[in-house]
Formats: sequence, structure tokens, C-alpha cells
Amino acid sequence: MKNSATKVLIAFVLGMLAMFVLDMVFHFNNSVEKQLEREANKAQKKIENIFK
Repeated sequence: MKNSATKVLIAFVLGMLAMFVLDMVFHFNNSVEKQLEREANKAQKKIENIFK
């Protein structure tokens, strides 16, 4: 009984850890994408202002 409970607990903790890591990766990817989009918009506005 104790051995199977330990295995279940370890599997649960590893699953939670994996979900946390994936969440961090996708959040980081999303924030990088938003920052790149902001920089592209700034550059586009500067170019448009030059040609006005």
C-alpha cells in the first residue's frame, strides 16, 4: 500500500512540475511575441512619420 501511494504522489508531483514548466514556457513565448509586435509597431510609426 505504501509503495503504490508513494508512486502516485511522485507521479502527481512530476505532473504538476511539468505543467508549471510548460506554463512558464508558453507565457514567456507570449510575452516575447507581444514585445516584438510593439517594437514593430513603433518602427512602423516612425517610418510613417518620416514620410508625412
